[in-house]
Amino acid sequence: MVANNEPASSPDEVPASRPPLIDHLVIGGLKSYAQSPTKVPLAPLTLVFGPNSAGKSSLLSTLTLLRQTVVSDKPYHLRTRGDLADVGSFRLAVHQHDPATRITLGIGFPAPDPDATTWLGSSVLRELSFGYGWDESRERPGDTLVGIDLDGIATEFLVDGDGVVTAGQDDPQWDDFLASLAIAREVLDPIASMPSQPIMRRSDDAHPAGPLASGDPVAAARLGLGVQLKAELSEVLSRIAYLGPIRARPERSASLSTTAYHYVGPEGEYTTEVLADNPSLVDEVNAWFDRLGLGYQIRIVTPTSDEVSVTAGDFAVLGLIDVRDDPPSLVSSRAVGYGISQITPIVVQSLLSRDGMLLIEQPEVHIHPRLQAQVGDLLINSVQERGNQVLVETHSEHLVLRLLRRVREGVLDPKDLSILYVDLLADGAAHVRRLDVDSDGDLVEGWPGGFFDERLEEVLGQRW
Repeated sequence: MVANNEPASSPDEVPASRPPLIDHLVIGGLKSYAQSPTKVPLAPLTLVFGPNSAGKSSLLSTLTLLRQTVVSDKPYHLRTRGDLADVGSFRLAVHQHDPATRITLGIGFPAPDPDATTWLGSSVLRELSFGYGWDESRERPGDTLVGIDLDGIATEFLVDGDGVVTAGQDDPQWDDFLASLAIAREVLDPIASMPSQPIMRRSDDAHPAGPLASGDPVAAARLGLGVQLKAELSEVLSRIAYLGPIRARPERSASLSTTAYHYVGPEGEYTTEVLADNPSLVDEVNAWFDRLGLGYQIRIVTPTSDEVSVTAGDFAVLGLIDVRDDPPSLVSSRAVGYGISQITPIVVQSLLSRDGMLLIEQPEVHIHPRLQAQVGDLLINSVQERGNQVLVETHSEHLVLRLLRRVREGVLDPKDLSILYVDLLADGAAHVRRLDVDSDGDLVEGWPGGFFDERLEEVLGQRW
């Protein structure tokens, strides 16, 4: 077992950081966020702090709402209720319940596959945002204001529910960019044919006599770029693994299927299936259980009788070996403290994901302070050893202190750590502030007033 106070890796050498999967979030008009969109930069490891109901969970909802919307059959209609996020109706979710306000969600990201041959080069930072509207007269989703920004060259246009652009693009800079893109594409890597059903198109593009049919290279560039960006957005969002604030206790048995499991689910409900499908992962999880000092090892139990499998189907049971007993004893995962069920899905997904994003709400729930701090080392490992990006909403002082300590020890580069503080302005709108961390593991400007002061008041014995 690794001692609890040992750093995550040698302090003499900081592992080289990778570009994060997502460079920044764009949010506006959702819950406490005012309509004017806010850009929130992310690091490989980002912590989100702040008072209750200030907008922390809404910030994370940027990604869960986008994912469940983009993969739906109507990607230009905001899906406010789904398996990953449920913000109620549009009226409940929109800022100040004003249906005339748009809910804007978006992300900025580098090329998810830098080696792919595409219309747009891998060095260009992409930003896609979607301003979802509401048609109050018909009480249904309205059109969507799509924003595209490619290293500062930007355009906006309205899209209806079928993905057809209903307003023209008159920005000369954007048209010049498309023309340059078309010329470069023609010279470097001509495309013989374009997709017949592009994701974003103008009405006249699809017309038999439209510019695409006549071989207009600018129209081809517009269509090719639209298809590429939609595919890249879907790829980025597909790499997100979201874990909600309360993880489910394992069922006494879990039915297995032929599906390959790569995600434990928003409540950790598929943890047993993931481990049964990835036997080598069990050893990695048990090594971290040792490191975290949990006192248990995981064992996946499956039926040995063909009669049982034929009559009951294939299933598995997540058992726990209590290594504190002599000899160690096998117990049910439902017969131990609730904290084990809360930390297990986080450990499993942190080790399972590769080059993706972990989106975790309140990893500290039902676990004691020492373990909260050690979760920080698990997150560092997921970033540095597995190429993941981590975004965590938390109230745990112990978690942030461990990460600051690792910066001070040279294990974690301060550029790879971002601490975001979300609070409400006087007008009730959410405000996101980044707290800069220096190489000594200190916050350059300290904690915002009143945050984490409770511990000092208790220690110093302030009287009421």
